[in-house]
Amino acid sequence: MGQSAASPYQRCYSITSWNPRHHAIATPSTGVRAAWRTSVLYAGRISTTDQPSDYSNLVPAADRALRVLEILAGSQQGRNSADLLDQVGGSRSGLYALLNTLRARGYVETTDGIHRPGPAVWSLAPVPPVALESLVDHFRVETMDHRCEETVALVWPDGEGTVIVSETPSEHTVRVSYDIGKQRPPSSVDAQVLAAGVPGDDVSHDAVRRDGFAMSTNPDVVEIAAPICQDGVRPIASLLIGMPSHRGDEEVRTRAIAWLRRAAAHLSHRIGANSYQPYGWSTGEALEPSSDMDGSEVDDFMRGLWSAQLGCVRADGTPHVVPLWYEWDGASIWLAGSPGASWRTYIGVEPHVSITVDEPWPPLRRAFVSGIAREVGDHLVPGGLAGLRSRLATRYLGRGADSQPELVETNGWSAVRVTPERIHGRRGLGLGG
Repeated sequence: MGQSAASPYQRCYSITSWNPRHHAIATPSTGVRAAWRTSVLYAGRISTTDQPSDYSNLVPAADRALRVLEILAGSQQGRNSADLLDQVGGSRSGLYALLNTLRARGYVETTDGIHRPGPAVWSLAPVPPVALESLVDHFRVETMDHRCEETVALVWPDGEGTVIVSETPSEHTVRVSYDIGKQRPPSSVDAQVLAAGVPGDDVSHDAVRRDGFAMSTNPDVVEIAAPICQDGVRPIASLLIGMPSHRGDEEVRTRAIAWLRRAAAHLSHRIGANSYQPYGWSTGEALEPSSDMDGSEVDDFMRGLWSAQLGCVRADGTPHVVPLWYEWDGASIWLAGSPGASWRTYIGVEPHVSITVDEPWPPLRRAFVSGIAREVGDHLVPGGLAGLRSRLATRYLGRGADSQPELVETNGWSAVRVTPERIHGRRGLGLGG
C-alpha cells in the first residue's frame, strides 16, 4: 500500500537480469523449466567431423558443469551450494570455481545463496524460442488502451508456479503492486488457471474450468486471474487483477471479472486465437437475452479488436465472403485490398456490400453493416494508403508491426472505403441479423 516497504501490497522479490526476450511461449505443463532442459540437452551435444568414435572417456569438468545445469533446470526454487555438492560430488572449491565460471558467462544466476539457470542458457537452443516480448508488448497496449480500475499483471508459467513479467498499476493511491520477476506459488490464482489447462482428472480445477477464471480473497487483497490462450482453449499465460480487499465489493469484482475476461480474450486473439473458449468447455459469463445496441454502443464495439467479414457478389450472382482487417473512424469502414484480391474485382462491378463484425464470447455483441464499397485515391485516405496499412498492422499485431516491410507495402494495394447505409447492433443470445 503506498510506498511503505512493510506494506502487504509491496512484497518485493527480485530476479537479477530477468528479461522476457529469454523466455518462450510454452504450455503450463512444460513452462520455463522445459525450455531450460531443452537448452541443457543441446549444450551436452557435441557434433564434429574429427571427433573420435570412442565416447567412453568423459571430460570430468564438462560433465560436472552439465550436471549442475540439469539440476538447476529441474528445480523450481533453485539450489544452494550444499545441495549441488551433494548431488554432483567433487570438491567444494572445485564446485565454487565452476559456479563462478558459469555465473560470469551468464549461465547461472545467484540470489541470496540460491543458484538458478541464467539467461545465457537460452543461447544454446538450436532454434530461438518464440519471444515473450511480443506478448508483453500486447499486454501493455491492451491495458493502456482499455484501462482497468485496478492493478493488472501479466503472469508467465515458471515450473509449477508463476512469475510476474509485466504490470500496469492502478491509478488509485492505495493499490496492489506486483514486482517484475516476482515468483508466485502453485497455490496462486494465476497458477491455478494455468494448472486447470493441464490434461488430467484433477477435480480441484473443475470450478476454474467451469467459470473460466479463479479468484481468491484474504483480509488484505482480492485477486482474480483468467487464462490467455494462444489457440483459444489451452492457457499459456495468465492475466491477473489485484485490488485491496476494502475496495473489492461484489460490484467491483463483477466489473473486474468482465474486464479481465475481455482483456484475456483480446490478448489471446492478438497472439493467434480465432475464438476464446478457455479449457474448451467453460461457461463464462451468463448470456443475456438478445437486445439492440444504441449508436454509442455500436461505435464503441466497432472500435474493438475484431475482424470484419466482408460479403460481396461475384459476377455469376453467388455470394463471396472474406475476413479482413478493418479500421472504423466513426463514419466509414476502411479496408486494404491486397494485389489480386478477387473481392476488389467484385466490388468494382457491384459496390453494394455487407459487413459483419462480431465477438465470439459473451456478451456476444455484433454489428451488421450494409453500404457502398469503393476504391479511393491516396489523397482521400487519412494518412494515405501507407498510413492505413501501418495503422492496421499496429492495431492487429501490436506496436512495432509497422516496421515489417511486408505489412506496410503499398505496391499493388488499394484503399477501400465502405460508406454505411445502415448499421444494426445486437448483443446476447438470439436473433439479430
